[in-house]
Amino acid sequence: MKDHLIILIRSFSAFIILMVIARALGKQTLSSMNFHEFVTAVILGAIGANFAFNEKIEVVHLLIALSVFTITSYILSKLFLKFRKFKMWTEGTPTVLIEGGLILEDNMKKII
Repeated sequence: MKDHLIILIRSFSAFIILMVIARALGKQTLSSMNFHEFVTAVILGAIGANFAFNEKIEVVHLLIALSVFTITSYILSKLFLKFRKFKMWTEGTPTVLIEGGLILEDNMKKII
């Protein structure tokens, strides 16, 4: 029973911490996430899940890992806003697939 209570407390704590981080990083829907935001969300979720179920992970280690990824994501977001070429270099540029109601088959072949 004690193990169940510990997992419950750790899971709830991880959830609260991840919600605070998500709120601090800003509102973002999955459809409008860019690549680094998606990767950050996956990593933060994995760290939170590991903390919830792995009793060997200490709270301090969790906070350090979450802080590193939160700060990294925040800095990248600011760099993307300030340096457009940096964003294009890291994320690439979109490919137009339909223009004027016509499907651009050459562009579709490039992305496959």
